[in-house]
Amino acid sequence: MRTLHFIAWWMAGIFLPALSSAQPVAKVPYQDLPHQSKVFGREKSYRLYLPEGYHNNQERFPVIYFFHGWGGRHYMDPSAKLEYEMIKDLVDKYRVILVMWDGNYEEGQPRPYNMGNHENITSDIQMKDYFLELVAHIDSTYNTLTDRNNRGIIGFSMGGLMSWFIAGKYPDKVCAAVNMTGSPEFFIGYPDNHTLLPLRYAFKNLRDVKIRLHNSTNGELVYLNTEVHRGAEWEGGLAYSYQQFRGGHLVDDPGETKIFETAMKFVVDAFKNPLPKSERWRHFDFYPDFDVWDYHVQSDKAEPGFVVLKKVADAGFGIASQRWLPDGPPIEGLNVSVTTAPVYNPDTDYEVVMWPPSAGKVDQHRVRASSDGRIKVEVKGDTEIGIFKKGDKPDLIVASYTLEDGKRYLRAGQTHRLTVNLFNRGALPSRRTKVKVELNVPEDAAFEIINEGEPATLSAKSRIVPVTFTVRTNKKAPTHGEPAWVKLGVKIMAQESYDDELVIPVFFDVPPLDDVKVDDGRAIRDKAYGKGNGDGVAAPGEHVLLYTGDHRLRLYTDDPYVNSIDERMVDEVVPSRWPDGFTQSSLIKISENCPDGHVIRFLASYDTKVFETMERKVTWHMVSLTVKR
Repeated sequence: MRTLHFIAWWMAGIFLPALSSAQPVAKVPYQDLPHQSKVFGREKSYRLYLPEGYHNNQERFPVIYFFHGWGGRHYMDPSAKLEYEMIKDLVDKYRVILVMWDGNYEEGQPRPYNMGNHENITSDIQMKDYFLELVAHIDSTYNTLTDRNNRGIIGFSMGGLMSWFIAGKYPDKVCAAVNMTGSPEFFIGYPDNHTLLPLRYAFKNLRDVKIRLHNSTNGELVYLNTEVHRGAEWEGGLAYSYQQFRGGHLVDDPGETKIFETAMKFVVDAFKNPLPKSERWRHFDFYPDFDVWDYHVQSDKAEPGFVVLKKVADAGFGIASQRWLPDGPPIEGLNVSVTTAPVYNPDTDYEVVMWPPSAGKVDQHRVRASSDGRIKVEVKGDTEIGIFKKGDKPDLIVASYTLEDGKRYLRAGQTHRLTVNLFNRGALPSRRTKVKVELNVPEDAAFEIINEGEPATLSAKSRIVPVTFTVRTNKKAPTHGEPAWVKLGVKIMAQESYDDELVIPVFFDVPPLDDVKVDDGRAIRDKAYGKGNGDGVAAPGEHVLLYTGDHRLRLYTDDPYVNSIDERMVDEVVPSRWPDGFTQSSLIKISENCPDGHVIRFLASYDTKVFETMERKVTWHMVSLTVKR
């Protein structure tokens, strides 16, 4: 019997492999592959999906990159509930390559991307650098279509914020980005120099990218994502799509890929009809040096904040800076160098006009374009720049605005004289030309134009063209964190027509707040942020932070005795289930020459958040602060 058993096992050893090899071989839907990363200084991995038939010919394919959320990796995302094998069917259906990257920084640390609150930013490694490295690896290894019109991003949760950040950082390299219930705002940058990126104010960078936002009906971020959605509506002029899906903080219910497919379809449709670069584009960046649309920018920025390129066209551009979005003061003394794209005639002389609005004086000098048609400009501080040669036309932009009595804020319910100051950054006209300006008012702005601005005259004598309107607003204070100010479209009609915009802050009609405490060096809650004698009374030259109860106040004023250039922000995460969404409070400096007894009037706000769904509620008041010597 033992001999028979041996023969049976021996026969099985011969024939079972043959039988098993005759069975159909299951297709592998994806591959998890390594590559050597110079950015990370070690091996990194990614998950790769190739469309059916990829190896049969030399066809090239567009690429979609997927960014996971908190706790995720290239091979898993516990919150997203992705059906990884079923996603292969979508890759085959839409004929794309899909790459899932790994945003992990160190094993055992679930928080990806080196972003979040201050203590979460622990590395000099930046995901904006790794994205370019990974794209270069994918494009050099696989049959991809390598232009920006065939590259898109989908991101979930923290990866949703990252998808819009990367797309806005590189609008010349990405044509579409989907944010699936993403985080609304985080600090990004280096451990010693990082800046808060609030997505609801970040759409200037995304104007040339087709973007989509997925929101949930009862997820933790539903209210904060609604603020982002309101920000997109307020910005206007976007190729923007929004959809709210039933459920919580996830991509799809288990066993489904319906919502993931809507994201993929949006990106694939963008590949078929991508946006071109705007005729006048804008870009902000919190890195001191950056490249965008073949413009190279270098600066000595060494603190949090943004370097801003405004209304960039062949006719010129503006250079500015902001300590925070949307309305932070400039970074004092910032030096910026811009080398343009090769859009000028090589080895040709051009006139360059430079107007720092704070100085008021226009400077003009001649430069010569390089052999490849680039022009380099260097400035100190915010400056409007025009570039033209003989025979070019004028080019008008909105440079600034003024209100009567030096005010900067509209007062709700009051009538104002609003002067829109145009700057001709192009060639001076050979003859006097009438200029008409129209203000386009959004329906929700509660803004009334009482008297239209009379046509002004553009001449060879001045580059500044003021147009004055009589206006009034009854705009109400928002109850959540969406953009608060009045935003107007501006149409300029002269020899040519130009479209621009103007944002004006508002003192809302809100009740006064009497219970205010002053931190002028005395600790009111956790520690002292102000600087002064610590007696709790505002005095000239002091830095003060105001409280009502335990709430720190965000302050807005156009009082001449408050030095806006010296304002700083104190930020904190209001306690809730997740550390998403920040509240910022104003640390302001009172001028040394403020008179005794002077009353400074502030518009003030503070935030609270509901714990579970993180609803940010904003309360507004008027505050009167008496300064005493």
